[in-house]
Amino acid sequence: MDSSPSVAVQVVLHRSARWLPKLLRGLELLEYPRDRLRVRMLNNSPGDGSRALIERLSPRLLLGYEDSAEGNIGFGRGHNHLARQAGPETDLLLLLNPDTIPFHDCLLRLVERARSAPDAALVEACQFPLEHPKAYDEDGTTGWCSAACLLVRNRVYRELGGFDERLFLYCEDVDLSWRCWLAGHRCVVEPSARCVHVTQRTDHGKDLSGEILHGYVGGLFLRQRYFGEPAVARYRAAMRPAVPAETADRALSAFDSIRPETTAQTHPRIAERPDQQYAALRWNL
Repeated sequence: MDSSPSVAVQVVLHRSARWLPKLLRGLELLEYPRDRLRVRMLNNSPGDGSRALIERLSPRLLLGYEDSAEGNIGFGRGHNHLARQAGPETDLLLLLNPDTIPFHDCLLRLVERARSAPDAALVEACQFPLEHPKAYDEDGTTGWCSAACLLVRNRVYRELGGFDERLFLYCEDVDLSWRCWLAGHRCVVEPSARCVHVTQRTDHGKDLSGEILHGYVGGLFLRQRYFGEPAVARYRAAMRPAVPAETADRALSAFDSIRPETTAQTHPRIAERPDQQYAALRWNL
């Protein structure tokens, strides 16, 4: 009997049809026991052609697909929905962005790292060709893990309640990582696990206005939850001259509607930074 942990691959789609052929091919080529692997996709933009494309491509995968009944419910809420479908019997969740292509051995290497580091709740793959610049220690320990290609212990995900659904897009992975640290778990990067990721810097011509707005909302949320009102005030002061007044006003209004309580807990891996990053950088882009 195969002792490999069971893995549920999760992808939240949103106008993602153009990325699906390469993603599906990457998933087909993953080196992992097929009886221990399931793929589930939730489409936050029903009617965009994704369903028909998947049916036409007929990937050699045990793949479940559904359209969101409520339209775009956001990244974190979408993943929470898929995680509930995986059920408590699933060992690990592999969260993937739709614009990623995991290398053939990516999942194997992530799982190997999770098995060798039982205190690690989150194990992040390195992005390719442009690695995320945040720092990590020699043993891979890092302040937070990006959810672009992220292996998560399902038990911990369920214990923590998954992503905070008040965050519609962006910073929910930082928040989950910091809650992991506060709960006594570790966040690590596995450099040998690689995943192609089409980042904003390489997706030329993309309208980033929505991402910018939600990025600022998430930045305000994190500062309120982990550092309190003085940190929010500093962030607001830095935000005002950096973005158009309308964007700043919208971000502040959205933040006020989801404002969290400030936690009394602290951890050395959780630190407020003036550069809008959430960990020290290995290099500057």
